[in-house]
Amino acid sequence: MRDIFKPAFSLLIICVVITFLVTLTYNVTKDTIRDRELEELNTAMAEVLPEGKTFKEITNEFIKNETDGFKIDGVYESNAGIVFSILTPGYGGDVAVIIGIGNNGIIKGVRLGSNNETPSLGKQAEKPFFTSRFNKLSTNDSMTDSVDSISGVTITSNAVKKAVQEACNQYNKRKGGTGK
Repeated sequence: MRDIFKPAFSLLIICVVITFLVTLTYNVTKDTIRDRELEELNTAMAEVLPEGKTFKEITNEFIKNETDGFKIDGVYESNAGIVFSILTPGYGGDVAVIIGIGNNGIIKGVRLGSNNETPSLGKQAEKPFFTSRFNKLSTNDSMTDSVDSISGVTITSNAVKKAVQEACNQYNKRKGGTGK
């Protein structure tokens, strides 16, 4: 019986030490990680809404419940319009889609954020030849009808179209437009 206590106690000590080290590492790096994520978000917002100068988070003003798998991750307002960050289910898990809509209800840009889509297929949706298809469309347009999916990347490209449509719908609700 005594033979079991010594290895069990050793394992307990090892677990406590490893837990302490993981917690310490998290606490030391969390601010750096948050700063990098914020920097990446600011870069993405400047890309999808280039006329925007400073962005103010207004996420709390929008419905945060998940419908059809969507999750509004963040909404940011600037002098030039609104930027939506929406998580939508793709082929390899959630796809972060960042959409910039100008004050006139015209889509200024779309960019994909973090995702686990297939490198040779799903990642094609990140490329400008696809994301630029949304530029200059109105928030009153149907993304399903106005934007062609990428052949072989149907799940991911449809997920992006649905996320952009959701952003347009949210924009129209806020601005009093019609939406689709």
